[in-house]
Amino acid sequence: MPRFASVALVGVMTIAAIGCGEVREPEEFVTNSHGLDRRNMDETVEACDDFYQYANGTWLATNTIPAEHSSWGISSEMRERNYELLRDILEESALADVAGGSNRQKVGDFWSTGIDTQSIEAAGLAPIEADLARIDAIASRDDVTAIVRDLHLEGTTVLFEMAIFQDLKDSEQYIAYAIQGGLGLPDRDYYTREDEESSELREKYSAHVSRMLQLLGGSPEAADSAAAEILALETRFAEASLTNVELRNPANYYNIQAMGDADAATPAFSWTTYFDHLGLDELETFSYAHPKFFTVMNEALEETSLGTWKSYLRWHLVNSFSPYLSEAVVNADFEFYGKTLRGTEELRPRWKRVVDQTSASLGEALGRVYVEDAFPPETKARADEMIENLRAAVRMRLQNLEWMGEKTKTRAIEKLESFVSKIGYPDEWRDYTRLEVGAESYLANVRAGNAFEMWRNLDKIGKPIDRNEWGMAPQTINAYYNPVMNEIVFPAAIMQPPFFDGEMDDAVNYGAMGGVIGHEFMHGFDDQGSRFDAAGNMQNWWTDEDRARFEERTAKLVDQYSGFVAVDDLHVNGELTLGENIGDLAGITMAYYALQEALKENDPGEIDGFTPNQRFFLSWAQAWRRNYRDEAMKLQVNTNPHSPSKFRANGPMTNMPEFAAAWRCVEGDAMVQAADLRADIW
Repeated sequence: MPRFASVALVGVMTIAAIGCGEVREPEEFVTNSHGLDRRNMDETVEACDDFYQYANGTWLATNTIPAEHSSWGISSEMRERNYELLRDILEESALADVAGGSNRQKVGDFWSTGIDTQSIEAAGLAPIEADLARIDAIASRDDVTAIVRDLHLEGTTVLFEMAIFQDLKDSEQYIAYAIQGGLGLPDRDYYTREDEESSELREKYSAHVSRMLQLLGGSPEAADSAAAEILALETRFAEASLTNVELRNPANYYNIQAMGDADAATPAFSWTTYFDHLGLDELETFSYAHPKFFTVMNEALEETSLGTWKSYLRWHLVNSFSPYLSEAVVNADFEFYGKTLRGTEELRPRWKRVVDQTSASLGEALGRVYVEDAFPPETKARADEMIENLRAAVRMRLQNLEWMGEKTKTRAIEKLESFVSKIGYPDEWRDYTRLEVGAESYLANVRAGNAFEMWRNLDKIGKPIDRNEWGMAPQTINAYYNPVMNEIVFPAAIMQPPFFDGEMDDAVNYGAMGGVIGHEFMHGFDDQGSRFDAAGNMQNWWTDEDRARFEERTAKLVDQYSGFVAVDDLHVNGELTLGENIGDLAGITMAYYALQEALKENDPGEIDGFTPNQRFFLSWAQAWRRNYRDEAMKLQVNTNPHSPSKFRANGPMTNMPEFAAAWRCVEGDAMVQAADLRADIW
């Protein structure tokens, strides 16, 4: 799969990550085995000056980033514990005497081929030699498009992306979406920015492409020439692509076209033939999502030499599969995508990479065993209770909202009541019968996993909506809101200490996990989710007056976050991060008021010198602690809809009078927005 592909229509399914990166805890400073830990704090800093530093300063100073990681935070600590548990499951599965075709056999063989470095080295480029020979034999434009079709059919994205997703305006059916793609750098702006740093990065990218082509057998001179042609072709695609901010608008994915009209728009690329090859020969319409991109793609197919297309396909083939080939290819891939783009100093141990890939290809097969050890029933019960308490808080806030009219308010509450929550793991596990996993080739197993997922999605066309489906495996440390299903989903792995801890008081759990639950609830009412109604259809359920008031209030968040400097002179993109920033502010607000209700039943008073409300805000801030390498920070700011951790912690609190009251902050303090600048939304 491409390294920077959009997943499930970027900007449509809203994913709220608790962090991007991983790391270990230095042996001399192990913190947070449970909930809050005062050793994280730097109490020489005033809470009202920089709460993130106050809550996390000592942790930030003492937890250096290990060489194999680009950043380190709470999700990293949790992920490291997860790795050990998942490794045990995989090793036991590999040694178990189980029936062929069982999930245990499949995860065991997948794992075994992944860690069998001797066989992988002996195979060299053999796993992709047939593909390379076919590319070398290209004799016409039709040969180029035929290879693209075949790669897509097996789940390998090249040139553009194809997604099967619910119809944004009729959530009771699945449709196909053709989406811009074709790039090897993180997004279109990496090709179009003209500053010195971006120019240098493109030079390094071109050198990397050349090196990879040389590893495929090309001479240095030929590889350099081909890399320049590839960069020029990708730049052409990038200039025709929408920006990350534009991709946040779900309407920019929705452009229903009849098959004949799409064929007429791209005479060099037959959509009828493409979908016939994917087994969708009866398909009459699809979302031709990005017309400008496909116009340029068609022009490139007509005008670009076959030699350049051969080079482009060879590059994207090896780029897709380099993590699963010999050590020389893996290391070359890491030099650019790990070291140059993220600043990571060392490649992660192979066993961790194989755990991740097994989880990606056989997520629910592995997850079914994982939850037996990691997710006791009492955790699910307490999470259910928190979710309903958060729903009650959201309901109360909506009912009392002064700026929203009654008509819009009624529909907002209708949407809230229709929210479905999924916790821990699916009620019905995915069937992997059709996925064949062998004991011979790691890459063959990866490709089989990709093809299985492609087939599974293609098979949805014409079928009823599967409302039991999950977009994440249980072992994923994350959560998400899906607007077309109007559901919030919390995999088992995120419901673990210290993020969610049965041994801690309500203030700590509501500050961390409650804030995430509130965040996901409120994605249904952010600038994207608010465009979908209670049934999951993209339609306007607001009055014009209320939408205008909403946008006026959210514009203050855009301005605030655009003023934050992440690294050097690079500012946070307030437009790109708006949805997540709304989710953070609204989520922690809802969690705060849910806690107030819980405290009516059980108020423990001060603990370790802090009131429940202070512990609540400390828990939120400590949940976002993270150290970044500069390169990783730049990549996040340029491409990620989530703000860097410091601003996820501090940003919402500067807008909350409740925070100021808890810590006795006053106007003029850095942690208090001036009244006329404060974002008061939900």
